Amino acid sequence: MKLLCVDSEPVYREIISLCAEKENVTVTSVSSYEDAVQAFIDYAPDMVTLDVVVKGGSGFDLVKKLKALSGNRFIPMIFLSSQTSDTVMDRCFKSGADDFIPKPFNEVLFNIRLKTHMRHVELMKEMYRKNKALTYFQTMIEREHEMAHHVLDHIQTRSENNSEHVVITRLSAASFNGDLALVKTRSDGARLIFVGDFTGHGLPASIGALPVMHAFFDAVDDLLDVNELAGQMNRILFSILPDYMFCAGYLILMTPNGEILYWGGGMPNALIRRACGAIDYLRSNHMPLGILPAYEFEADLQSNKLNVDDTLVIVSDGVLELKNCRDEMLGDDQVEKLISSSYAEKSLILAQKMTEKKLTEYRGESVQLDDITLVALRN
Repeated sequence: MKLLCVDSEPVYREIISLCAEKENVTVTSVSSYEDAVQAFIDYAPDMVTLDVVVKGGSGFDLVKKLKALSGNRFIPMIFLSSQTSDTVMDRCFKSGADDFIPKPFNEVLFNIRLKTHMRHVELMKEMYRKNKALTYFQTMIEREHEMAHHVLDHIQTRSENNSEHVVITRLSAASFNGDLALVKTRSDGARLIFVGDFTGHGLPASIGALPVMHAFFDAVDDLLDVNELAGQMNRILFSILPDYMFCAGYLILMTPNGEILYWGGGMPNALIRRACGAIDYLRSNHMPLGILPAYEFEADLQSNKLNVDDTLVIVSDGVLELKNCRDEMLGDDQVEKLISSSYAEKSLILAQKMTEKKLTEYRGESVQLDDITLVALRN
């Protein structure tokens, strides 16, 4: 550790040097304002001792100058002065000083104060090192997120765009959305839909998204049966996910005349708002994907039908568990009322925007704790 001693009296420069060197501190001594500024630049000390009276200038001005030259570094400035009035000490601290020791000083007291400031400097250096490391890791995480965004967004461009037949809303709780919402019309005219909600949210929740998306779009090209695709997705996720992660989801095939075959596991019930205003359900009766080995996995399907002007709405847990400023969850009943009222609108896109707006108004200033996925389909 290095100390810069600024004092016009040679005896004090010598005493301070002797005391500091006993604590393994390297000392450079100067006697004037200009020499102090130059030594500070060349020597880059960790601490500075100085007097109120300095040749060629003022100790108060010198502290301000050296503090400005310090930049982001923490460098304690310690006044050693025989001028001990309250006014002088007040000016010392207002100019930026970190300590004041009256002259003539006691060597024991000086050493105690010196060691205290040495500890402060070491702590600040350690903090700077850790902040630098954190900044580095933050930058790396942002780059990884950007790369994952790019890869997943590129693949999801194969999914259908929003229209008056399909609208997808994904609202992230973190900088990265771990939910999946894929819709694609096959060559036979049937529409394949997958809505997946991985455990947790953010980047860790998306580790299974890439292989699942590949399996989904391959199934679209190959006209794979829904139950076979469900089993394939389960095998993929069971083999790659850690045992504390899984993917709740709906896998749905809707024919051009509205016939629905679906597999559901671990998701809230999907709602069908009938044209007459009645509410029907798709029920998620299976275990989520990625929990059971292939020989225990149940791939049996259920069926329903979407008539003209009926709307199928699939929501993730993030919608049901959305909290307002009073820490109240939205819940099943309010979601059902919301869907019943919003999707009476003839335009599916407008209905979805109304729903998004109502969810935002309900949340208010509270924190969104989970990713929100909302998929609406009309025959």
